[in-house]
Amino acid sequence: MEDQGHNGTTGTLKLSGQILHLKWEPGSVVRESDARALMQRARALSAGQTLPLLVEMTGMTWIDQRAQEAFAAPWPLLRAAIVGSSPVDETIANFYTARHQPGHPTRFFTNLHEAMAWLVKDPSLP
Repeated sequence: MEDQGHNGTTGTLKLSGQILHLKWEPGSVVRESDARALMQRARALSAGQTLPLLVEMTGMTWIDQRAQEAFAAPWPLLRAAIVGSSPVDETIANFYTARHQPGHPTRFFTNLHEAMAWLVKDPSLP
């Protein structure tokens, strides 16, 4: 099940097996309305389950403060893997996790396969 630019957002969200997969378009500027629309879509796709989330943010330009706050609010995620390819991507991800301390384990990766392996490992492990 896939969502292409739901409600005008610059990201796409789909359910791949038992993993939510969010992919931002290069150059995206993420606003609170984007975050809230995608979180609502994630809840619908999850159908009451707590699932892991894969976020591909390569080339994202910025995520505003209110979008970060929205993403850090409680929502049914097992864990979140953020994948990027540049120091800017890593800085954005690290700033988000340090400032907002999401209620689910969140890690940054530069390798998609490592991120996927971490997402599907035993949920009782950090």
